[in-house]
Amino acid sequence: MLIKEAENEIYHSDLDLPALEEFIQDMANDNVTMVHSRVKLPSPLGMNLYISAFQDLLSMRTKAFLVKDIDPVILRRLLGKRSLHTDLNPERIDRYYTDKVPAPMSPDDLLRLMDVGGGLQEDSDHPLYVEKLSSVSPSTLRSWVEELAQAGRIMRIRGTGSDQIDGKWFSKSMAGVHGTLGCLATAGASDMDNVRELYTGNLFFQATSSVNDSDWEDVGLSDPHECLRVKILDLLGSEGPKPADVLVERLPFPKRQIEVILHELEVRNLLSVGFYKQTKDGEYILRVDEYKITGGKEDVIEARTIQNLLLDKSFSNCEDPLDVMRNHIMLSKQEELLYRSPDYRFGDWADIKHDSDVVMGRLLNNRIGYTLKEEIPLILGLRPPAWRGSNEERLLEMVPSDRNVERKELEVAFLRSYGSEQAEKGKRDFRNAIGNLDRSLSVAKQYKVVPNRKRSLSLFHRVSDVYEPMSFEEALGIYVNRMGPIRLYTIRNNVTRAVEEIAETLRVLEDKGIIEKVITLQPDPIEFYASPEDARRLRGYREEDRTLRILTQSDPYCSRFIQEIRFVLRDGWYRPVFKGVDPIGRILMYKVNDYLEIKDIQVPHAYLDEFGTEFNRLLDNFRDQLIDVSVLHNFNGQTIPEAPTEIQKLVESLGFIPMNDQRNRYIRGGVVATREKSIIHRSLFKIHNLHQVTRKENEMKAVMEMDEVRDTIALRGRCEVMRADLDAMAAANQLHQGTNLRRHLVWSSYDHFQRLLMIRNMPAPEELQDVLDAFTENTDPRAYMERYAMKRAEFRKLIQPLLRSGYMVQDYRGGFKVVHAKPEYDVWEEKKSYLKDQILKYPVVSMKQMERLVGASFKPEEIAQVLHDMEDSGELVKGFLTVDSAEIQWGQPDLIEEGESLDPMRDFVMPPSDPLLPYFSGLLRERFGFGSAYIVFHKEDAVAAFKANTRDDVFDITDFNGDPDTERQVLRVMKEFAWEHNMPLVGRMFEKLKSRIASR
Repeated sequence: MLIKEAENEIYHSDLDLPALEEFIQDMANDNVTMVHSRVKLPSPLGMNLYISAFQDLLSMRTKAFLVKDIDPVILRRLLGKRSLHTDLNPERIDRYYTDKVPAPMSPDDLLRLMDVGGGLQEDSDHPLYVEKLSSVSPSTLRSWVEELAQAGRIMRIRGTGSDQIDGKWFSKSMAGVHGTLGCLATAGASDMDNVRELYTGNLFFQATSSVNDSDWEDVGLSDPHECLRVKILDLLGSEGPKPADVLVERLPFPKRQIEVILHELEVRNLLSVGFYKQTKDGEYILRVDEYKITGGKEDVIEARTIQNLLLDKSFSNCEDPLDVMRNHIMLSKQEELLYRSPDYRFGDWADIKHDSDVVMGRLLNNRIGYTLKEEIPLILGLRPPAWRGSNEERLLEMVPSDRNVERKELEVAFLRSYGSEQAEKGKRDFRNAIGNLDRSLSVAKQYKVVPNRKRSLSLFHRVSDVYEPMSFEEALGIYVNRMGPIRLYTIRNNVTRAVEEIAETLRVLEDKGIIEKVITLQPDPIEFYASPEDARRLRGYREEDRTLRILTQSDPYCSRFIQEIRFVLRDGWYRPVFKGVDPIGRILMYKVNDYLEIKDIQVPHAYLDEFGTEFNRLLDNFRDQLIDVSVLHNFNGQTIPEAPTEIQKLVESLGFIPMNDQRNRYIRGGVVATREKSIIHRSLFKIHNLHQVTRKENEMKAVMEMDEVRDTIALRGRCEVMRADLDAMAAANQLHQGTNLRRHLVWSSYDHFQRLLMIRNMPAPEELQDVLDAFTENTDPRAYMERYAMKRAEFRKLIQPLLRSGYMVQDYRGGFKVVHAKPEYDVWEEKKSYLKDQILKYPVVSMKQMERLVGASFKPEEIAQVLHDMEDSGELVKGFLTVDSAEIQWGQPDLIEEGESLDPMRDFVMPPSDPLLPYFSGLLRERFGFGSAYIVFHKEDAVAAFKANTRDDVFDITDFNGDPDTERQVLRVMKEFAWEHNMPLVGRMFEKLKSRIASR
């Protein structure tokens, strides 16, 4: 750095370019004489260079580390006469710390002295006690101790194994600290580089508030890292600045552990390093004390005190979860309510989300979240007035103010002004306009539960011209009151206003006394804004909340200190683990399909017991999201078999068992009993009469085994011989045609449709009640059309809603029949019975497969409840049941075992009308990219899929996707399938397939 500064000074400041060229030419001609002279530093040039370098280093905040490497003469020139960080001499600094706590005049004063003085006993040689208690008689001191002990405000300790601690009195807050440190020092922590790596679950000491050596109680150890941190802060706060070596001598812990704590405290702006009593080694000092003894005038608050106040405000318990949303203005995720409402579970989120008072939208600084309607004026007041273009204004006029509206309804109304040629442009304009309205909070969203719909319905709720925005001044005052203490920087991240406007409004609010300004050191004085009540709470004594919590990075509290958290825990996506305000660990965990993949848990050993309780609570809550299986890979970077004994015990107590795989993974909530998919398919096809063992002799026997039949093609695969068409079989078996739960027209018995109607549990359309009354007495549609002079097309429009809702079916003679539900029935019992019947038809089935099989009338929670009931009764097992499966499955052990004894399944084609197709729809989409198609099975595996039209009694192949290596076998199976149905294969795709195979 000095060389660069010298070159810059010579070549760019002292000499201009012409002079430099002349100087270089003279050097080439040997006309320049170089004179070397010894100059005592600091010379003027050298001093300028040192000052420049010194200022650069100051900007990098390294002032405490320059003393060792700079000549004292230069240092005096740099700093003048002031070579130390303060003008106070060591004696005056000691006096400053002595005067921080006055001599006690009452029991309360003695308690304050004990908070900073450590253990108290008769004839104590502690310098602080010797000076402060010199004027207090032994009898008075004894009476004060007895009074504090009777009130339970001080405690005596024994059993730590340390003579410096046992038998002494401590304040209640410091008793746990010294008891923990004493036990740790004798339990091996003095030889460890990190006290957090010592498991403390089996360690304890004894404490009592009695003066008569009675009522001793066992006390478990507190947080060891926190105790050591508090002890260092207490020591520096009561005795003044000290070098690191002195701290290492005073504390019975290794140097590396002390340095780690000091570094953490310095990073978190609680400590500073400087030169106060000497200039040989840097000394650690509380940043607040440094600020005061070096001339600071402001009344500063410790940054940790502000963090603790924010923690208490953020995690204050509310019985009503909506009060939590009100206190935080908005929430982003359901996990954010877990530690803020005592009886809340993840399963309660659905009720909160569908509450008529809750809306979702882009709220503070365009962040998506949930809030209450009553908070919208506040949020609008914090945002600038919305700008809207012509399309946005036109679309906004279509959103009524008295009711919510669906997106589809808005799109239809918006596209009316576009012709058929501009349809694409209209759709694009609509998407842009609705997105802009959403971003500007002109509209918000509300959710509504709709019967026979798996997902809730999203509705647009008008905000513009319905809610009156608050003034910015009023809104900002409320915001600071709820979210404060808060920095201007944080306000800018949440309030979409110019920084000048925010600063001016804060000044006005401060002048009016609505908010107050508090100063903290981070490391320079930083202004926080808070309500007067919060400002008073900051200046009072408070005990820290040391609860262990597992949060998300989007949590309202966590997001306030995200940079500090990422500095401690490193960047990345994870769930941070907090012990009070301190981030102590992280969980790398995410959802895969319907189970949790826990890649790693990094938590110090000292917190294992507390972590186990909270982690078990978190995993139990995930059951409400239908995620009750977890797979654990590592703990603290080690596989579980390689981990220490206490970690293995914790994993076992959480319900994890070995998966017995090569990666040494553990599973909770399920089993690992994988079988080949071919074995599962054999058992499945046997149950559904597709296997050659159970395939029926003829169509009459096959149709009697099926609950629903869509067409002849689906029926043909279940029988050896097909002699009659489906219409004839419907007449012979008195079948009816109606809509099933997957909204397909199927043939089935009247009792089956009656069961589906009770499962749907939807009221009949009131405007069509007269149609139902008419067909209750007469089933002939022609008579109805003649009576009302109605054309067939009009009649079809009238009857279709009743067919789709299940209130009417068409019989085998072409007449229409009304479906009547049973007089008395329990909807849930009917659903549960139907679900159980369906589940028993599948040897192995996943939740997604079951949802597709039973249709939208069943919510995932209902399916999961029946599955869990059957699991509890022993009918089902849950876990990874097939090889290479990436989702949790439910299986019947007996049927799985039966599949192993069956012969290999024949090659065949499954048509899209087959009742089993929803079971394979996931495979069909993932492997072949089709939503619905004919699936070709070869050697018990799906190897190809094709689409075909069946008009004119032929299979017109329109699309094909399969493995090129098996195309010859696929073509053979397709030809056999076509021969069975007496419908030849045709089409360009079929010809291409044949020519491709022939060319090989």
